[in-house]
Amino acid sequence: MKTIIIGGSATGMGVAAKLNRLDKNSEIIVIQDKEYVSLGACGIPYYVGDNFQNPEVLIARTVEEFQKTGVQVINNTKVEKVDFDKKAVYFKNKELKYDNLVIAVGAKPIIPSIKNIDATNIFTVNSKEDAIVIKKAINNNSKVLVIGSGLIGLEMVENIKHSSRAEITIIEKADRVLKNLLDQEFTKLVEEKIKEQNIKLIKEDEIVEFVKDKDNKVCGARTLSGNVIDCDVVILSIGVLPNTELFKETIIDLETNGAIKVNEYCETNVENVYAGGDCCSSLSYLYKNRRTFYLATVANKQAKVIANNISKAKSNKFAGALGTTIIRFFDLELARSGENRMFIESNNLKTKEILIKDKDHTNYVSDQEELWLKIIVDENTNQIINVQMLGKNKAVLRIYGLVSLIWARVNVDEALEQIDLPYSPPFSRTTDIIHIALSKLI
Repeated sequence: MKTIIIGGSATGMGVAAKLNRLDKNSEIIVIQDKEYVSLGACGIPYYVGDNFQNPEVLIARTVEEFQKTGVQVINNTKVEKVDFDKKAVYFKNKELKYDNLVIAVGAKPIIPSIKNIDATNIFTVNSKEDAIVIKKAINNNSKVLVIGSGLIGLEMVENIKHSSRAEITIIEKADRVLKNLLDQEFTKLVEEKIKEQNIKLIKEDEIVEFVKDKDNKVCGARTLSGNVIDCDVVILSIGVLPNTELFKETIIDLETNGAIKVNEYCETNVENVYAGGDCCSSLSYLYKNRRTFYLATVANKQAKVIANNISKAKSNKFAGALGTTIIRFFDLELARSGENRMFIESNNLKTKEILIKDKDHTNYVSDQEELWLKIIVDENTNQIINVQMLGKNKAVLRIYGLVSLIWARVNVDEALEQIDLPYSPPFSRTTDIIHIALSKLI
């Protein structure tokens, strides 16, 4: 049995590794458009921030390591065509037949149609090459413009601030940062932290033109409101889209955003063709609405599902995802899980919610800090559908327990109010913030 995998990141190499373990007689071929595979792209901001010096640390496993296990990797190669009737892929005037095909092409950064975006020193945050050139471009005298204030944008801001004395400006089209992830009570605290760090934040505005010098290097950015921002380095972090151009004129079913439609087995509408990770739409765990999550955790789980189903080791379903996310921004730590405010409002869900501000542990242990928790409950089911936390000292790791409550679809009742949580003075208070929130929701 021959399995061809298009794409060598989390999903693709996850399928290759798992399938190779399940069936040593399976022929596995990965076709990857870059020299390397298994890039830990989430580490790019931390390389820029001098958390480590060797960019090769971003590579979880090398091509050579995979090939030693029997997985064939054809790198530096872009698939040009797939013929689903012939069950063949084409590249560099070659044809390869397959029994099973896995599409794991990931996502690509959104490149907006802005005048002079071809100027040098305008970067995306997507590849090992991006990491290297961004780090080289920034010094203590740099004026860095970060476009977008989502997870990647804020992680880049924090790490640039850590590794240099560069002047940093953030511009955000929305009326607040992290709008798709967190409610206003939390994003307000993030914005206060941005101000505290002497970082300029421009909201409800956007770039319409880059100004470049005679050497084609960016030296400014003109906004819709008419202002010009001085900058010599630009980081584009306005989001990503499924990297599915190759399949737009094929029989593969796509969502309106280009994501490949898959069922709970990660199967496409074409027999023996699977897809997973950032290039496909997945089911939300709670309401079974289709979303593209763009999360490594989802990609890794879907890789296992695909490998199990190809090998017939077991029939494996992808249960869905909650979009659970965690981020550190300077000394702030934020975590969230479940459906966001946009989904709740657009679907007219009747909810009740509670916002609690408390302390993370007892006052007779040093470093006590504020801890914020919001819980949102669907009144029709009496089940938790969203949790958000903000704190310090890794206190937001409580999110793990709250995610379990969401996943188990536990009803919010008097028994849950008495959930047996651990207590020790350095970690919590006798009545934890979770107890307080649940008691007020009953």
